[in-house]
Amino acid sequence: MKRFLILLVIALMTLTVIACSSSEGNPEASVSPKVTASATTSITPAPSDSSMASTAPTPTPTPTATSVVSVTPSPTESSKPSVTPASTDSSKASATTVPADSPKASVTSTPAATQPETKPEPTQQPEISPKGKKVLFVGREQVPVPAEDVVMADRLKGMGFIVTRLGDKDFTADETKGYDLLYFSQTVNSKFLKGGVMKDVAIPTVYVKSHGMFYLGLSSLEEGATVKKIKSIDIVDSKHKVAGGLSGTVDVYKEADTGYGVSYGIVGKEAKVIATIPGDKTKAALYYYDKGSKADNGYTVKARVSFYYWSNGMQDNSTDAGWKLWDNIVLWTLQNG
Repeated sequence: MKRFLILLVIALMTLTVIACSSSEGNPEASVSPKVTASATTSITPAPSDSSMASTAPTPTPTPTATSVVSVTPSPTESSKPSVTPASTDSSKASATTVPADSPKASVTSTPAATQPETKPEPTQQPEISPKGKKVLFVGREQVPVPAEDVVMADRLKGMGFIVTRLGDKDFTADETKGYDLLYFSQTVNSKFLKGGVMKDVAIPTVYVKSHGMFYLGLSSLEEGATVKKIKSIDIVDSKHKVAGGLSGTVDVYKEADTGYGVSYGIVGKEAKVIATIPGDKTKAALYYYDKGSKADNGYTVKARVSFYYWSNGMQDNSTDAGWKLWDNIVLWTLQNG
């Protein structure tokens, strides 16, 4: 009997230990914070021979086998460390739309409000080519045709113009219709230009006859507008396209002679002067008026009108510089600025 009780106590203790061990090995199990396993067994010692004869009860000692196991509780869901959950759809929207939309508004709206307004550059007009352009060449009505008129008409053709020659006796303002450029030779009889016959013609025109500029009010000198016995002119606007890079005093004739010279005009305030008589800037030898500009008498220029300084017979005496200036003034007048 005694042995049986001892074995029972041991078995109970073993079970308690196993149970505790099982709880420690399974951290997920919910265990009370402190578990005290108490096994109290009353063990009555076996009576001795002498005691068996006595009828009085023997005090029974109560040995207590107490096993206290302190178990650290496994972390429950509430005791687990706080973990920030992965961003959900709503948090993603907060992270992507709010920051992204806000900067875009500032980038697009702020510069537009602060940038200064700029004006576009004026469009550069392309240069007009002489190829295929029609020229009415007006010269003296004479047989044979004056030699200088033949040379100049051929030079215009060589530049690409289509040239029609007309004698001055047959000239009227109506004859100018349909042409791109008008050219009045130095051989023209000035009486056919009197009365301002050209004032209402809006076609670019080159005069090599100073009287033509006077009758339009573009020069204040009618007669005696030639300085003889000189062969040079002074370039006063060397940067102009007509000057063609020439500057200073330039020889335009191979030699000076009493029979010819350099023609000129006394021009108004709105004239553009390229060259003058040497030493006298009041006498313009190469000049023009732009379309829309005004003569000193109030006449409004209908198209670009230019003047070139030649005298009769200069086709054989002109230098390369003289020819260059002639070519340039013809092309410049065609542009009709």
